[in-house]
Amino acid sequence: MTDNSLNKTELVAKVAADSGQSQAVVDGILNTFFETLAEAVKNDTKVTIPGWLGAERTATAARIGRNPRTGDEVAIAAGHRVRLTAGSRLKAAGK
Repeated sequence: MTDNSLNKTELVAKVAADSGQSQAVVDGILNTFFETLAEAVKNDTKVTIPGWLGAERTATAARIGRNPRTGDEVAIAAGHRVRLTAGSRLKAAGK
């Protein structure tokens, strides 16, 4: 079975080759993009890149779960999660 994954190093190399930029520049831009995305989500700001993706912080309610090993009830505190949604162009690429 072949490995059809693309890690960050390979992504940086591909973008650098396609854009004519150095890998250091592309890596810096990619790191800044993800830091900016994380900061926006942390501050409850919805990030939308039309056609590609959306990211937002969502609240989760407190609930009762179960310990799978013992079956005992466990209280799970309220918290937050990140919801990522694929845009139309990304969805079309997956078909």
